Amino acid sequence: MIHRLGGLAAGLAVAIFAIMLVEFIGYQLFPPPRGYDMSAGSALSLPVENLMWPVIGWLLGALAGSWVAVRISGERWTGWAIVVLVLAATVFNFALIAHPLWMMVAGAAAPILGGWIGLLLPKGRRPELSEE
Repeated sequence: MIHRLGGLAAGLAVAIFAIMLVEFIGYQLFPPPRGYDMSAGSALSLPVENLMWPVIGWLLGALAGSWVAVRISGERWTGWAIVVLVLAATVFNFALIAHPLWMMVAGAAAPILGGWIGLLLPKGRRPELSEE
């Protein structure tokens, strides 16, 4: 039980950190246009280079988070639980802020694809305690 909860907590933390890191890098490389009101509630007027970074973050966040969750818990369902949480946060974001259609489609597919790739990555071995 502890491995499951630990895997879920660590996977979610890694997913959030990865998403924030990718979005921070995107913001540093491509800041929003001058005069853009971040509280406007619409991302429709932003250029593509500003909108692609969150999608990349959702993909990489789900990938890294699902891998960590499965690596710690040893169970695949924890990886899919991380994907569901990232996807739910993405859909919630779409409900709050208007986005272009391409971003909503990519935003729904990115966490699923990322989680699937994360589950395909090698898990390695958890070191076992030896009785030597």
